[in-house]
Amino acid sequence: MRLGMTATTELVPTSYVQALLSVAQERGVDSELLCRLGKVSPALLANPDGRLSFIDFSYMVAEAISRSDSPGLGLAFGQKLNVSSHGMLGYAVMASSDLRQALQFVLRYYKVLGLAYELELLPAAPDSDTVILQAKQSIPLGPLAMFAVEALFASLFSIAEFLLGEKVTGHHMAFSHPRPSHHAQYQQIFAAEVSFDQPWDALTIPAHYLARPMALANPATVQMCERQCDALLAKLDVHDGLLTRVRRLLLARPGDFPSLEDAASALHTSGRTLRRHLSSEGTSYQQVLDDVRRSLALQYLETRLPLHEIAALLGFSDASNFRRAFKQWTGNNPSQYRAEQESP
Repeated sequence: MRLGMTATTELVPTSYVQALLSVAQERGVDSELLCRLGKVSPALLANPDGRLSFIDFSYMVAEAISRSDSPGLGLAFGQKLNVSSHGMLGYAVMASSDLRQALQFVLRYYKVLGLAYELELLPAAPDSDTVILQAKQSIPLGPLAMFAVEALFASLFSIAEFLLGEKVTGHHMAFSHPRPSHHAQYQQIFAAEVSFDQPWDALTIPAHYLARPMALANPATVQMCERQCDALLAKLDVHDGLLTRVRRLLLARPGDFPSLEDAASALHTSGRTLRRHLSSEGTSYQQVLDDVRRSLALQYLETRLPLHEIAALLGFSDASNFRRAFKQWTGNNPSQYRAEQESP
């Protein structure tokens, strides 16, 4: 994703701005000062469909953090973001038939909220009863990274418990940043084991929660929200790099990767145009596909999945083809890589 295009595009909903102003004011920060920094007018705040550029919102966040008299601003901000804060996507999530469908909506439409992360739901291994919701930065966040990931998971987790109508148990949180001074707040919010200095940011939950029905399920509402999210996403996609969109498409379809022509069709362009754009980025469709496969392979090899099942998940016809590809990608074979990861 090209930062310049994304940072100046108006993506951040005003509900996020209002939540930030609320938690900042609770911590002694002048909300009028934050509004001046973010060029937020009273008319914009009053507009439920209003949006702020990512960079202006970032200025507000940075100032709120520097002036706040207590740590954990990101966690507090995330808890302020309830279902209705997320607009049309929030209503779609609330009307979903079960938590799995709700997460599918989040994975498909989270970009309409201007989030600076790529979200991915990793499948559970056959011998595991958990699934992993993983987040990766899609644009560099620098010193705001901890605030952003705190807010992301605090919001997602509190909404999941709201939708389920119960406290989640048997889960685990992992964060890539070092253990902060306010680590006790993580335990209060997530009520689970929390690890820091990890390779990625992720929420691991028992898979049985995905099948839990939603009390407010409404298929008609879901269809209406889906149409509106599609329309908004189509407008936003013109501001997003094609390479990022191709990678997101591939990650959304592990084991069933589309051909170049099918991918182009899904992205509302032609195969020729897609090939030309990727070439201008110094890559090709096959290279992007190999990169996605390699990334998924490294994650799958950290589970107990047998090699032939990993091969199938990555779209290979058999394990031997997967071994050859993995050797080309890493200079190592899958079994050796797995053994190295398991050794102390």
